[in-house]
Amino acid sequence: MRTITLQEAAQLAATARGRINRIYLHWTAGHYATTYDDYHLNITGDGELHASCDDLTDYKEHTWHRNGGAIGISICCCCEAVAYADGSVDFGSEPPTQQQIETLARLVGVLCKELELPVNDNYVMTHAEAADLDDYGPSSTFERWDLWKLDDDEGELCDGGELIRSKARTYQQG
Repeated sequence: MRTITLQEAAQLAATARGRINRIYLHWTAGHYATTYDDYHLNITGDGELHASCDDLTDYKEHTWHRNGGAIGISICCCCEAVAYADGSVDFGSEPPTQQQIETLARLVGVLCKELELPVNDNYVMTHAEAADLDDYGPSSTFERWDLWKLDDDEGELCDGGELIRSKARTYQQG
């Protein structure tokens, strides 16, 4: 695992252009400083970006049945997090930090630009969104609910995927 900049992530994406068609967003359900090789890119609690590979086309097992041609990105957080059927969540002892969300949104914007992918839910999905499509997410078993909900800038609970994609589009536009 090595620390990289957004510019270095952009270079990795430019090299992978044409071979990547999806980006999946996760959280580790662990600690702020613990990174995992299952993801191409990890973002620690301080918003620092870490790469587990030198090629974004490397096969990583991050999203059930969706790993080929895809990048897995995870924010390192949410130890002891719990989701409830009423839509409420407890983000646990290490909730997502503002630095992580902002780095994630900037990263998605940079990667999509270099990969020539639109920033929408057909190409950039949270694990919760992908899991819902495959019947193991919040709308069914709650087996995976990564980034299903997040606090917005006002501290209100909102759709996590939409929040990240909206911020990513804003960053892309300058």
